[in-house]
Amino acid sequence: MIITSLIVFTNQPLNWIVAILMFMHLIGIAWLIGNPDSFYEMAEESINLDSNLLENVVVITFLIYAGMALFSRIIF
Repeated sequence: MIITSLIVFTNQPLNWIVAILMFMHLIGIAWLIGNPDSFYEMAEESINLDSNLLENVVVITFLIYAGMALFSRIIF
């Protein structure tokens, strides 16, 4: 986390996205340490979701990341 924070405090584009991802990881780590039963219960429930829904989420996630990559190449 310390090494990653150096990225946020430099003058590079998209630093806010990196900062948000860092904070999301910190929240996940705190949740895992503070209440592991709830964390693993949520993970188990998400595995048991409908397979079609899971496939759609994966495809939509890839499309969003592809769009973000294209958008960042156009702007920067």
